[in-house]
Amino acid sequence: MDVKSAFLNGDLEIFMRIPPGVKAKEEQVWLLHKALYGLKQASREWYLELKGQLEELGFKRSNADHGVFTKIIDGKLFLIATYVDDFLLFLSNISHIGTVNKGGHFEMKNLEEASWILQMKIERLDMRLGVRTLSISQEQYVEAILKRHGMTNSNPVKAPMIANLQLPSLIEVRNALVL
Repeated sequence: MDVKSAFLNGDLEIFMRIPPGVKAKEEQVWLLHKALYGLKQASREWYLELKGQLEELGFKRSNADHGVFTKIIDGKLFLIATYVDDFLLFLSNISHIGTVNKGGHFEMKNLEEASWILQMKIERLDMRLGVRTLSISQEQYVEAILKRHGMTNSNPVKAPMIANLQLPSLIEVRNALVL
C-alpha cells in the first residue's frame, strides 16, 4: 500500500519566513498548520499520525521495530511493516485489507502483491499440501555491490573462514579476560 501525500497528513504549527517574491511586510511571518515534505519535523509528525491511527484501529507497535505493527484478527496475525509512506501487509485473509484504512483517514493506493521492497526480491511459492512459503532475497543488491567493487568474477565460498577452526569455549574466554 502507498499513502498519497503522506506528509500532508501530519498536523504541525511552525512559523516560517515569507518566501522571496511574495509581497509582505518585513516583520511578517507565516504560520503553517500542515507538515510539508522537506521540513525536519515532517517525518516525525507523519509517523505520530500514522501510529495514532493504527493504534486506534487496534494495532500494537512492535518494541523491536517501531515501524512494525501487529493485530490479531479472527485468531490470525495481521502484520504491517511501514517504510515512510509505504506499507507491506502480511495477512492470511485478503478481506481484512480494509482494516488498515477503516475510517478512510488516509488516501491510499493498493499496489497489489509486492515483488520488491528496499532492494529485496520477494517470492511466494505454493508448495504441496497447502503449505505456502515466502522467500526474500538480496541477490541483485549483492551483485551490484560486487560489480561496483570489481569483484564479479571472484570465487564464492560457503564460509569465508579457516576450515576446522576450533573456537574457545566461553569459560576459556572468561578466564582469559580475568587474567
